[in-house]
Amino acid sequence: MADEPVAHYPNLTTRAGTYYLRMRVPLELVRELGRTHITKSLKTKERRVALARFRLAQAQAERDFEAARCQKKDADALRTLLAKGRLERLMPEQVQEIAQRWFASAVQHVARSAEEQERLRILDWDIVLEDAKAEGALLESPDPLHYEERIQHTTDQILLAAGVPPVPLGSGKIQRRVRQPRVDRNTMQYRQLAGFVRRGLISLNRNHVAQLTGELHLDRAEEIGLSAIGGSLTPRRTLDELIAAFEADPGRGSRTGKTNVDYAMVFLALREVVGASTPVTRISREQAKNVRDLFRTLPPNATKRFPGKTLSQAAEIAARTGLASLNTQTVNSHLTKVATLFNWAVREEWIEKNPASGLSIDEAAQSKREPFSISQLQSMFTAPLFTGCQDGDAGYAKPGSERPRSARFWVPLLSLFHGLRLNEACQLRPEDIVERDGVPAIFVRSADISQRVKSRAGTRIIPLHPEIIGIGFLAFVVQARIDQKERLFPELSQDTRGYYSDAFQKWFSRFLGSCGAIGPGKSFHCFRHGWADRLREAGVPEVRRRALGGWANTGVDAGYGRGFPTRMLADDIARVAYLGLDLTFLRTSSPNSETASTLGGCSVDET
Repeated sequence: MADEPVAHYPNLTTRAGTYYLRMRVPLELVRELGRTHITKSLKTKERRVALARFRLAQAQAERDFEAARCQKKDADALRTLLAKGRLERLMPEQVQEIAQRWFASAVQHVARSAEEQERLRILDWDIVLEDAKAEGALLESPDPLHYEERIQHTTDQILLAAGVPPVPLGSGKIQRRVRQPRVDRNTMQYRQLAGFVRRGLISLNRNHVAQLTGELHLDRAEEIGLSAIGGSLTPRRTLDELIAAFEADPGRGSRTGKTNVDYAMVFLALREVVGASTPVTRISREQAKNVRDLFRTLPPNATKRFPGKTLSQAAEIAARTGLASLNTQTVNSHLTKVATLFNWAVREEWIEKNPASGLSIDEAAQSKREPFSISQLQSMFTAPLFTGCQDGDAGYAKPGSERPRSARFWVPLLSLFHGLRLNEACQLRPEDIVERDGVPAIFVRSADISQRVKSRAGTRIIPLHPEIIGIGFLAFVVQARIDQKERLFPELSQDTRGYYSDAFQKWFSRFLGSCGAIGPGKSFHCFRHGWADRLREAGVPEVRRRALGGWANTGVDAGYGRGFPTRMLADDIARVAYLGLDLTFLRTSSPNSETASTLGGCSVDET
């Protein structure tokens, strides 16, 4: 029954209602693959399921074609080197490939046909067995003189059969009967091949003896011999094996859920572009650049937006529909992880050189994330959410009489005056607002498995800004303790990665649009950039800026026997000011009327 093509989907056909992938083999690969088309049943009659499977099967076929091209290219390169007699330029795996091809052919020669076995039936098998054992003794002798000539002869014949030109015959009457390859026998590659040949001959001899004695079936001999041939080289590990070993390495330390998710995206891109079964030694610089190009065209959340599609297909759809691509910082973050994977491979001696080093994009020519301008801040903090709205949920952008003081109110203010990262603010618990040296402060920490900080330096004490106290934050914290809330913002829930900030980030993007503060590169993180600028403009020394922002392993940390006096840091925080931004209408009290005593004695002890 003929295949029926499916409209709008080249390479997708149906046969008796069942969907199939049918792809034409590229002309340059027809000879290597031995066919003009590949056909694979998708094992379904349901169109929706077939389309999902079709995309995966088509992507796998493309990877197979690419792998075949690489093998053909490698084979052509090997033939070129052999034709020139340039053994010294062969890679170890190329030498191994020559030996394995010879061995596979030799095994077939050892497996005699029924006619040969019948002809040899009349021989004295005791004599044949003794000859085989004697040959094995010579091959396994500790004295090279016993086997050198045999090994050299076999190695020479292998090289001639592989395409190495012979030494030209002389013009005299007496000519050499045995041809010799035109190679330097003193090269490491020749000696390596000779070593493989000796092990292969020993394996073949042992199999021959086992056949004569009936101790071992021939099928096992090939397995043993191939193992022996490749025994001294690093096995041809694949990209998939590299990823599995990298993830399982305990020396990499603990990683956050977000880091693992980011690595999963990187691994997905590598498998799609390079191929999961590609040997790591064959991963090229060009392939690494192709991975970079894919990242540069991907839209954010590509796998969520386009489930069932490959990353390349997601990038094509994004380009066709005008979706924004990943920002430069995210692309560089992904590329850093790619480089980290291959650095690990170099360190573990899987490969000699990192094909992905130095691929990061220069951000100087890109639009870096800038702080919010004063006009944008005014637009945000004079929006209905802060001046009066219908409610704190769907009606946050519509004027009304309600003034809800929830996460949507407090989280932007906390970052505005304290430079908190979004998740640092979203995950706060009532007991994270503490007293230290009589100063109310935010304790940024990872107190349990539900909290996390970006790095060791992220654990820090940040004194509360007088303005946030005046707006009533301490009273909000006290009420949360009275209500026995586990978190300051219980309306925020964790995502699958363990972060409380995911949904808030998406809402905040909508909020920027609703209040007219949207702009190129603008996101919640711009609060942190602006806060850092305010500290710098106020003359706060860099070492204390780093301690307050959690940018370096200096100043305040979990030990609290070190670092800066809390009152010194409080003075630094109090100097954060946004000229032209008036938030006095948000105050519920004087900035100095509420103190640490409002917290009811919750403190952080010095150790």
